[in-house]
Amino acid sequence: MAVAPLIKPIQDKKGIFYSFQSALEDINITLSNSENAVRFSKFALLRIPEIGEPDTLLTDNKIQFVAPGETPLSEGLNPDNNINIAESFQNYALNFESLLLNRTQYKKNEKLTVSERVFFKWLKEIGAIRYQDANSLEKNINLLGTEKRFVEKTEVNSTYNRVVKYVGDIDVVNSLKSNQNSYTEVYIHVPTNVGTTPYVLFKSVSDANYFPNMTVANIGADPINIEYLVGRKYNETHPFGLSLKAFYDLDDQSVLTQIKNNIGDAYVTGNWFNQTVNNSYYTDNYNSTGNFDVATDQFITKQKGLINAEYVRNTLDGVSIDFDLANYKLASENSQIKVFSQFNDYVANRDFEFNAVLVYYDTYDPNNLDSNGSPIDFKTNLYGVLFLDRIQQDGLEFKIPVISKYKPDPLNKVNGNSFSFKVNLKLDTSIEDTKTEKSINDYSTFSLELFTDVLTEFKNLQVKYNDQLLKIQQLSQDIESLKGLLLNTEDSTELGVRVKTLETSLTENQAIFSKTGELVKMITNTNTKIDSIINGEANVVISYDINAVRGGDGIGVDRRVMSRLSINNVNQSYNLIPDSIRNLFTSNVIKLTKFTNYISHSNNAIPITLIKDLSIYIDDSSINWLNGQVLRLVFEDQLIPTAFDVKLYTDKLNLLGFGEYGVQIAIFNDLDFTPSGNTPIFDIMCLDLNTLSFKIDKIR
Repeated sequence: MAVAPLIKPIQDKKGIFYSFQSALEDINITLSNSENAVRFSKFALLRIPEIGEPDTLLTDNKIQFVAPGETPLSEGLNPDNNINIAESFQNYALNFESLLLNRTQYKKNEKLTVSERVFFKWLKEIGAIRYQDANSLEKNINLLGTEKRFVEKTEVNSTYNRVVKYVGDIDVVNSLKSNQNSYTEVYIHVPTNVGTTPYVLFKSVSDANYFPNMTVANIGADPINIEYLVGRKYNETHPFGLSLKAFYDLDDQSVLTQIKNNIGDAYVTGNWFNQTVNNSYYTDNYNSTGNFDVATDQFITKQKGLINAEYVRNTLDGVSIDFDLANYKLASENSQIKVFSQFNDYVANRDFEFNAVLVYYDTYDPNNLDSNGSPIDFKTNLYGVLFLDRIQQDGLEFKIPVISKYKPDPLNKVNGNSFSFKVNLKLDTSIEDTKTEKSINDYSTFSLELFTDVLTEFKNLQVKYNDQLLKIQQLSQDIESLKGLLLNTEDSTELGVRVKTLETSLTENQAIFSKTGELVKMITNTNTKIDSIINGEANVVISYDINAVRGGDGIGVDRRVMSRLSINNVNQSYNLIPDSIRNLFTSNVIKLTKFTNYISHSNNAIPITLIKDLSIYIDDSSINWLNGQVLRLVFEDQLIPTAFDVKLYTDKLNLLGFGEYGVQIAIFNDLDFTPSGNTPIFDIMCLDLNTLSFKIDKIR
């Protein structure tokens, strides 16, 4: 009997990988059955949507954890959305899968498992994904005929965000077995040259294990445990603190549910299923032929006390990705496209974002291959999902942070980027000699054959290298021990040289030691002379190097008298520039200079009457304002504002973040000009260079 697995929430930025029980059972059966084999073959990059209430219900596919069933609405959600997504995936998807596996009618030997269909059902039940019929430009009608295929809702002029962004082929799989460990390395590569998959086809799959109008109930459980996960008891404790309450499509009918098929219709009491068995999961049944391959949207609202939820649910069920490129219209028209990486290099492909990875494997008969060695009859199954990061808050909403994939743009000279992921999967516990088995994609974008050969050699070299490190470490310890015991010939020779040097030095300086009295007299005489210089009793002339003195802003150095320097203040009251006297109406940009600036408006004695606001810009890009710095603004000739203003701006470099010339210094109007005969004088003083605040003094 299958027991619902207990998982842990995403705990750090490394993300987490969740595998499906049906996939594990399938692989275990295959590993023990020589008639079948498995190979990891495909992957899909997903952008799991944001978590929150939709802004536009009709097109906004945000996740609402209270949407499926009744328990999340009744029990309430956890403040931590990393707990909520783990509980939703465990208590709905994995519990539903476990009940399917426990059905007496379940056929375990079927090559196709239920894992992928369960996963996409979970996504649609939480409001994350919606579908529509593929058109003739998307599916290959010549091959499929009337057989249905589906795509996600369009993103054009819509708030809908595609979930499945990219489909690719797994390039390398290494099965590593040693006496320490045994696991399978799956390498996922997203090349630089690709963009998003132009569109992804989905199909609705019905078989003996998953079909329309199913009622999958937890009827075999103890009545006191029926509300809980399959095989779990009411008094058990989750090792990671998650809830053990199962999330069913129908729990106990305690939530008021209403439904409508069009956005403009009125809600009526009802649900998307007609069955009334509590503690059950249901599959859709909307086609008269007994298939559930109809993709329509339903609008559902749920009410439990003061808590309510409104969301959109798509009716398409039994959903699986179509990995057959022959069914894609664009790929079928280009004979050069053999694998998805070539399809993803289509000229119209775009940049995309992703935050999760689906890993797929094929089940096939190794004895039933075509002339190229490819399996003739195989089924592609979902092994698990890798969430790349923990959920984080984004404004008022929450989301799994995304990774951006950029496609190169030669026209705009924009480089692309690429990504590689390695997933280690524990599939068996065999203990044998170290070996690496290769599974190579023939159309890979780099030399993976060489890459895996290098991996094999590295594994063997690593063992030898570790052995040598141990030997070197032991030798190092032995040498250190011997150093303290041995005095070799080289050390003895060096000591002899040093003793000889000391003897020579002592002999050469013997005369000094024999005349110590004279040395004392010389020191005393020197001290006497220094004291006389300090006391001014001796005539000493000291010459200084005056070439090191240089002039600076506003300071001049006069060297005309030899051996003398004169420091002069060469700065006048105002700093003038070539156009300090100008027509401010036609030349309204003032270049700020050092010290005090002077600008005078002159128009040959002709008055100017404003017909619009006059903006004057002070360019401080070369010379920055300083505290206390003044710019005198003189209106020599009349400027008549009438009903308009004269405005002064600065901060050309946008230092304060308000834009170029985004700091307004002052506004002068008619009341500032008229009392002065329309020829006022203003002194503009900088009070604070950091905030660019000013004081205006009207002089005239």
